[in-house]
Amino acid sequence: MKKRLILFLLLALIIGCSSNEQADAKYYLLIIEGDENISEKFSKFISNNYSVVKSEYLTDLATAKEKYPKYEIEKAPAVLIFETGGGELKQLKLKTYDIDEAVKFLEKTKKESQ
Repeated sequence: MKKRLILFLLLALIIGCSSNEQADAKYYLLIIEGDENISEKFSKFISNNYSVVKSEYLTDLATAKEKYPKYEIEKAPAVLIFETGGGELKQLKLKTYDIDEAVKFLEKTKKESQ
């Protein structure tokens, strides 16, 4: 019984820390729209309520490929979410062509009431 309780508490601690980690992180949002205007789906995340500190919208896939060749952007629309470190792009956390997937990721960055 004690082993189960300890295991449960350890798991709860790990899960709690991992969700807190995402809420405390800061994100840079890169959106490549292409022909589809998707900016309204992301506008709410550029506020004090979420952990997005900066965003960039590109309308042209060719410009995105030229500016960010390392990330091999294949099509538009595309969303790349980076964790930032002191204003620099630090680590790519999500690269997706599924707008709903990006929105769900960003929903998790909502800050607790201040």
